[in-house]
Amino acid sequence: MIPTFTLSNNITIPIIGHGGCGGAIYPHFQSAIELGYRYIDTAQSHSWGYKEEDVGRAVFELKLRYEDRSEGNAADDYVFVQTKIHPQDLGYKSTQKAIQLSLNRMQVTSLDSMLLHKPRCWASICPNEPEGTWHESWVALEEAVDAGIVRSIGICDVDNRLLDELLQKRIGPTTIQNWFDPFHQDKAFRQRIRQHNEQYPKRRILYQGYSTLGTQWLYKGYKENPVMNNPTLQSIAKIHGASVPQVVIQWATRSGVMALPASRNPSHQQSNLNSYSFTLSDEEMKTIDDLDGTLKPKENDPNEVSLQFINRSEGLVNVYWVPEGGSESDHVNVGEMQATGDTIQLTSYHGHTFVFKDGSNAKTQKMLNHHRVDKALGAEQNHEIEDRSEEL
Repeated sequence: MIPTFTLSNNITIPIIGHGGCGGAIYPHFQSAIELGYRYIDTAQSHSWGYKEEDVGRAVFELKLRYEDRSEGNAADDYVFVQTKIHPQDLGYKSTQKAIQLSLNRMQVTSLDSMLLHKPRCWASICPNEPEGTWHESWVALEEAVDAGIVRSIGICDVDNRLLDELLQKRIGPTTIQNWFDPFHQDKAFRQRIRQHNEQYPKRRILYQGYSTLGTQWLYKGYKENPVMNNPTLQSIAKIHGASVPQVVIQWATRSGVMALPASRNPSHQQSNLNSYSFTLSDEEMKTIDDLDGTLKPKENDPNEVSLQFINRSEGLVNVYWVPEGGSESDHVNVGEMQATGDTIQLTSYHGHTFVFKDGSNAKTQKMLNHHRVDKALGAEQNHEIEDRSEEL
């Protein structure tokens, strides 16, 4: 029942996958795969909450890599894994090294899909100037396709001007990943992709949505997720005895957009995968279409703070945002600092709380420190995170 899309390289994929951010680690990916997910989206950036190596380990141990098909799996019975190169590694040689890094981390000899995570770098996410631009990176990706090391290539956060340039490349993008949710539908750009695919079926492009369930609005000044709390979506979900995520996932994929919901809860993973156990009416689809543009990012929020945390403890530090009133199981992993001196940058708001834990095993993690955001300390803040576990 899950809709599919055939890529320009003639590989057919489901257009619902499992997202790899938000603190998902090995057991979460293992659970998703065992439940039936056959597409996982990850990235190289630990500081953005991705665990590329944990995805690779889960797929490797379940013998569901692309190269494992020769060991008796059916031709379509493998997990398609997509990863992304951090903009810090833009440039020809840097991208070549990044490709090798992903091969090593995921224990594979070739990659299903590799995207450039951003087309450019800026100070808050790149402490150092990248070696080059996305154009040089694209040459390295094209050569990787020629060599059979990468099967699909693409890029995130694409506008019309960037698409004009991409379509002039020797090997065009297989996949484009943009912000997409019921309030931010990217309609004009998606229409252009549809027209391109009709005109050039051998160079068709898959449009993927990120933050489809509304998480992007939490970075735009909203204290609560407006998608999950929208009365219209809640009403439609109630009619079908479904959840809001199920409604949004079905609407998105029926609109031709690949959805990549992330979850660390097996029951939520299963629920998201079962988003096709009911059928939205044409009227309901249009009602959701009409939500586009009815919500705007909040501007100049006086409580907004730009944070940089610096690791002054020894070893790995996981950074978690603590939702107000939530239990420990509700903590949201927003990234990690792997070694002493590593940093993580993010935007937050006055009164938000963060906790810092050691280790990669969620069951045995020790609390190292905590921090509550205070706007009185300035709009831009640096905080050194030391191991204060003995005081807590």
